[in-house]
Amino acid sequence: MFAIEIITDLEDFKALKEEWNALAAEAGMSVFQTWQWSWHWWRENGKGKKLLIIAARDASGLAALAPLYITSTFFALPLKIVSFIGTEGTDYLDVIAATARDDAVSAIFKELLSLSMWDAVDLHQIPQSSQTCEIVRLAVADNLNGEVLAQDKSYTRALDSTWEVFLAGLSKKFRTNVRYYRRRLERDYSPVIRQSDCESVTEDMRLFFKLHRKRFLSKKKPGAYLNPKFRRFHSELARDLCETGWLRLYILEVDGKPVAAMYGFAFGGSFYYYLGGFEPDWGSLNVSTILIAQSIEDAIGEGLARYDFLRGDEPYKQKWGAVASGNRRVIIGRAGTKSGVVKKMLAMENDVTKKAKEIMEKA
Repeated sequence: MFAIEIITDLEDFKALKEEWNALAAEAGMSVFQTWQWSWHWWRENGKGKKLLIIAARDASGLAALAPLYITSTFFALPLKIVSFIGTEGTDYLDVIAATARDDAVSAIFKELLSLSMWDAVDLHQIPQSSQTCEIVRLAVADNLNGEVLAQDKSYTRALDSTWEVFLAGLSKKFRTNVRYYRRRLERDYSPVIRQSDCESVTEDMRLFFKLHRKRFLSKKKPGAYLNPKFRRFHSELARDLCETGWLRLYILEVDGKPVAAMYGFAFGGSFYYYLGGFEPDWGSLNVSTILIAQSIEDAIGEGLARYDFLRGDEPYKQKWGAVASGNRRVIIGRAGTKSGVVKKMLAMENDVTKKAKEIMEKA
């Protein structure tokens, strides 16, 4: 039996920090399921939304946690939709549960689906390795209807015991290039690669966004720099993650000038490459590839088991030997016209978003 707790208060959310992170670590979740990620996302994006964190406890303590919220409108219509905290801008979303505690996840969904406060449940970016989609399917009652849709692809690569072993697994041409790019830069310039620390992180994040902006402007594509909320969220998050030791913010300086930056995280045995940026004039010297190589070598040195390139079908990921896996989106509606309409709208929005991303990635 589980005691189900519904958390709607910010102070109660704050008080969950230690338990939340302990559960995320035990469950082998990603950095996106840490308390810090959800907390800072909510602080920046929670306006106009209602907090709805559902926790399942038993005699041993916190067994599962679903970080959710409810919106009151959808495309200006008065529709109440339940989503994960972090929806939009988060690569993996899921219920956080202790190992082999599908029963706790099931208890959470039974509670959620019994609530009358929503018109639809819309859960994004659930990894295909997660049991959540199947648990939801089993939990859906006769008066509900659910649908599982394909969403974004992510690319990951298992890390080897040493950097040299890792390189040996790459194609001969790309392996040669990776080594050459670094040698060429060191031959012609005086490069320094450094990681941000807690004293420099604020200024380094400003620098990162500046370089990210320049990179995407040069490609005539939208980048994260366009969204002030996104920048504020990550600036606060980076400071917090620096304190925990999970931040990996790389800066490449050449002859004292910052020319490239890479923003990532290390958590739970994995390195996550989130975003990068560089001076367009330095693109021909493959400064981005140099930073990725350095971060992989460092991740191996730390004993991390996996390098995650996250979402997106960019061809460079496969050059590093990364393998694709798919995320899923679960949409649940009630029997009835109103809920049925919103469910169809959400499914249509998923199709439009996927096609738009495919077009942008090919451009």
